[in-house]
Amino acid sequence: MLRVACALLLGLSSQASARERFARPQPPGHEPYAADALDPVRSGMPDEVELLRAADAPAWPDAMSAELSQRVRAEWPVDRFYGAVFANLGVTLRWPLVTAEAGGRVIVPFVDGLELPIEGALDLARSEGPRRIVVLVDASASANATTAFRTPAGADERVSVLDAERRALDHLVDLAGGDWLEVGVIAFGESTWPVAEPGLSVEALRAALARFRAEHPRGDGRTDALCALWTARDWLDSTPDGVAREIVVLTDGDAPYSGRFLSCEGEGRALSEEATALCEARRNASVCPSSHAFSAADGTSDMVQIASFAGRARGEVAVHPLLFEADRSARLWQQVAARTGGRLVRVPGPEAIELALPSLVSSRVRGAVARNVTSGAVSAELLGGDDRTRMAGALALVPGANDVELTVESDRGTAALFRFRVYAEEHAVERWLAELRQRNGDLAVRAEALSDEAEAKLRIARERSLEVRPETVPAAPAPSP
Repeated sequence: MLRVACALLLGLSSQASARERFARPQPPGHEPYAADALDPVRSGMPDEVELLRAADAPAWPDAMSAELSQRVRAEWPVDRFYGAVFANLGVTLRWPLVTAEAGGRVIVPFVDGLELPIEGALDLARSEGPRRIVVLVDASASANATTAFRTPAGADERVSVLDAERRALDHLVDLAGGDWLEVGVIAFGESTWPVAEPGLSVEALRAALARFRAEHPRGDGRTDALCALWTARDWLDSTPDGVAREIVVLTDGDAPYSGRFLSCEGEGRALSEEATALCEARRNASVCPSSHAFSAADGTSDMVQIASFAGRARGEVAVHPLLFEADRSARLWQQVAARTGGRLVRVPGPEAIELALPSLVSSRVRGAVARNVTSGAVSAELLGGDDRTRMAGALALVPGANDVELTVESDRGTAALFRFRVYAEEHAVERWLAELRQRNGDLAVRAEALSDEAEAKLRIARERSLEVRPETVPAAPAPSP
């Protein structure tokens, strides 16, 4: 019976193997790619996982690929964010440093071995010369929303978005210094508040930020980014030749709306006096320090006006929007950055502004390193040799899931931070086939046990049916006396 069961199982297995297709999917990621251009993987359980293996790796059976994909999905940590946490400079990477969303699937690299090869390049186009930078801080009513924030002691607390921005500025001031960098600050909401012009000493800059915190503890009104942009440009007009002029905008990515260009003329039909009064009450009447720089002739909406600003500032001022609501497309700010030669930087949330802001004012990259958060292993310096733009090295992995962080450090903190989830296993096909044989063997043993059990029950039933029982003959009646 055992030989029959094994033959049956082997026959079914060989038929299944004959039907399996062997494929080598080629999703994006094998060739060098702009690491911050891929869509990040948000927190939560992926709907579908696709394993990205080396381009020259042996093909896998479909059943094996499906089984491992299900395992990766089942083990996914739902509270983590993967991909570009932020990147303040261009970074080019290639497989296996790729974890991203593509076509509704989460792409996860799978390495056959316990070493992660690292290859990439840095775009260091930014000048190392002196720079004058104005930081625009969103102090509108929306900045009163609260967000999680981790203190230097490692504790979590809830703070307003405005407070998170202020803490990031405090951290930036702590790192400031040197005559090659000047930092100014402008806050914008319903009004525009010039906080500190570039050129102040570190002590004077701290004092100006403290006054602004005391005078404006909460965000106020609408988002008049246009006035803040023109005020910053006016401040930068006097920048000496040879000094880079830049604007950094801290924004949630929502469409700016100042109310300055609200039309109360009825658009062809006269409004009643009451309607006109209500409309005028909604118009932003606050004085803009740079109102001379724009007019309704450039457009009657903030988006058109800001696009006009980007065109007029081209070649003179670079604008770098730091976007802290990563789920917004922020197309306007993308266009502003592209037209002015700036860079759009995304971070997972307001709590990450403190980490990203200082490196936006950095000019010098000091090194790059990869760390295996799962095991604690750290790579050697990846920027070796004379060419400080090329990354090359390796990182030790452990079997199964590895959370890997790639960090590029600058003279003002972290310039880029990427997080990847990498699976590793040596001789994956051989291991899977061995497990398959073991499962088949266990199934064969179980089949034999079930067969023996069935035969035993059948034998008992037969014995019972053949059992002979003598018939009882009733006793004859006693004769009558």
